[in-house]
Amino acid sequence: MNLADQPTVPQSVIGTASTEVDIPFNKLHISRKNTRIKPHSMADIECRAASIMAYGLLNRLQVIPEQGSGTEFGVIAGAGRYLSIELLVQRGLVPEDFPVKCDLRSTDDAIAISLVENANRTAPHEADEFVAFKAMADEGKAPETIAAHFGVNVRTVKQRMRLGGLHPELLDLYRNGQMGVEEVRAFCRTTDQERQLQVWNALPSYYRTAMYIRNKLAQESLGSKDPLVMFVGLDQYRQAGGVVTEDLFSADTGDGFVEDLALLHQLAFDKLRAIADQTAAAEGWSWSDVAESYDRRLHPEFELATPQRREPSEAEQAQLSEMEAQLEHFSEKRDSLYDTLDQLAVDEDPDADEQEAEGAEVAESRAEALQREADDAEEQIERLSASIQALKASFVTYADEVRAAGGIIVALDGRGGVEIVRGLMRRAEPEEGASDQQVTGSASMASGIPVTTVSGTAIASGSVTGMGFQPAKKERSEISERLALQLSAQRTAVMQAVMMNRPEVAMAATVHRLLEAVTRRHRYIDRDALKISGHSSLDSLHDKAPDLKGMRASDEIKARIDAWRARVPAKASEEFSWLLSLDAADLHELFALCVALSLDATTGNAATQYGVDIASALQIDVADYWTATEASYFSAVSKDSIIAAVEEACGPGSGMPIVKMKKGEAAKYAEQKLVGTRWLPAMLRAPVEEVPATPAPAEVQQDGGEGAAEQAAESAAPVDGGVTEATVHSAEQSDPAVAVDEEVTA
Repeated sequence: MNLADQPTVPQSVIGTASTEVDIPFNKLHISRKNTRIKPHSMADIECRAASIMAYGLLNRLQVIPEQGSGTEFGVIAGAGRYLSIELLVQRGLVPEDFPVKCDLRSTDDAIAISLVENANRTAPHEADEFVAFKAMADEGKAPETIAAHFGVNVRTVKQRMRLGGLHPELLDLYRNGQMGVEEVRAFCRTTDQERQLQVWNALPSYYRTAMYIRNKLAQESLGSKDPLVMFVGLDQYRQAGGVVTEDLFSADTGDGFVEDLALLHQLAFDKLRAIADQTAAAEGWSWSDVAESYDRRLHPEFELATPQRREPSEAEQAQLSEMEAQLEHFSEKRDSLYDTLDQLAVDEDPDADEQEAEGAEVAESRAEALQREADDAEEQIERLSASIQALKASFVTYADEVRAAGGIIVALDGRGGVEIVRGLMRRAEPEEGASDQQVTGSASMASGIPVTTVSGTAIASGSVTGMGFQPAKKERSEISERLALQLSAQRTAVMQAVMMNRPEVAMAATVHRLLEAVTRRHRYIDRDALKISGHSSLDSLHDKAPDLKGMRASDEIKARIDAWRARVPAKASEEFSWLLSLDAADLHELFALCVALSLDATTGNAATQYGVDIASALQIDVADYWTATEASYFSAVSKDSIIAAVEEACGPGSGMPIVKMKKGEAAKYAEQKLVGTRWLPAMLRAPVEEVPATPAPAEVQQDGGEGAAEQAAESAAPVDGGVTEATVHSAEQSDPAVAVDEEVTA
């Protein structure tokens, strides 16, 4: 009820009379008229006791005259403060007759006053506490001092300080219930407020979870449990001047984030290089290289030599048997410990009362001890597994001629250790006359680390960028991950719509996907746009590109699905015989539709395009299905990109009016300006195909000699990374816009 709507209360009865008095603590007890039934937790009592010691009793206890066991006054409001003072007395921090500030009330109003104080109060939001802790730290108070004053541990203080340093807009979202506590904690991976807000705004609503937030922020740092960090070691990283940001919300107090990725990668490279050099020298290999990871399926330029296996000696066999027995022992111990931990978790009672809480604390302490034992067992298992693997590797040898021509690659094994790939033989020698850069290219591809040639020996260079060994800071793409997914989903839908009418391409793509069974050439499946399965990717495309609904490609696919769905038998058991009864044309059409629906060429990286071969075979033109609008593109890119798009499509100077516009106005202007131009972002354009050079006429070659041949070769040389002069000239004659499009794509 609004106070203005209440009846007027006579001045004589406003407020109940009270007398401010200081009463010795040993004269007080909790009154039977105190309306608070739910007991205070021990943690709350501890916190309040600490604040009383630091700042005194800020709020008076409400008491009435009431006889108790040797006491004279009953506490009707303020039982929590009473219990905190009692704790201080028990610990000898204050005397038994400690003077307590009280308001002496009438017995007649005792129950009402008790209810008013307990019911009419609103606790501050957690976000307000976070900001207050951060403010106290900014004033110069040490975390240890704050912890002592509020009865919490230092780690809790640091957590609240870190949370209080989040971007104010994110804290407001948390206060208003638009963000959960796990998401708030996830943002603590970085102290960069602008980066925090940028990540939140860039994520679609369905991706705004703690996991996705941590993953986005993790792109600029690595956790202490990352295999690369484990391989280098935090101590070595710190000794080299690296900074580690503590992970305040991890159960393991040793966890943290490595911020200087350039330094980390350099240290990893140096350590791998040292291992590679030592191993190659000790075993007699002709060359060695390093990589952050190695997958032989991705490197067909190497052939793996067949090793020779020797029988272990008696001592080696005995050592192997002993280690395998220890491994079995620790594995059983670990499994037993985890079974016990699972049982403890099942036995937990969330509704346990305060008396049972002490037993729960004992159980929690036991669980922590068991977890430590399990972790120790895991470490022993990892150590023994590595030792067994190393011993077994020593039973394998290579012939002298193999070591004289072959080499090794030392790579991380994904668990913080190293994997040594031995017996690598290059499949083909470099062509005669190849440059040093070409000669060393295959070694660079093998490891991902560029190499230089010194006296005929390939030596990896740690001062340049290679696979995995990338500097921490890199230019962010103008196309965000969200927009890249949206655009590539649109492109995939166009590919599906065209492929369902091209059964010959669908069949070729399917056979190509299955060709591994014949060639035995392993392929990296994740990079294949064609996902052979019975599942359609159409729903996921709509998730990634909400604007796909109602678009031409989506409508055509849906219409074709509906048409075939009406023809498919109702019973699954009749499907195969029905398929056999279809004529070739219908079967081919249905086959093309099924294959098309398995296509998924989406990517969050604007610099990557999947399914290029399929798209080329289909000769797709996304401009037939998609148009750049404010909603589909321009609102998600910068003003500079909008200007560049308008000038590319409409000519130089056409983007000048945008300079003084606001972002929203610029996006609308660009949408209107580009109507009918068929302009596409580079990510949606067809790849530029290099046109082979036309050989010079025979008589020119004969009469002109070498000079003419060289001139002919120069005239056909590629221009700007793959587009030949002939291509550009032809494109300019046919369509100037296309020529610009192709040059930019290249």
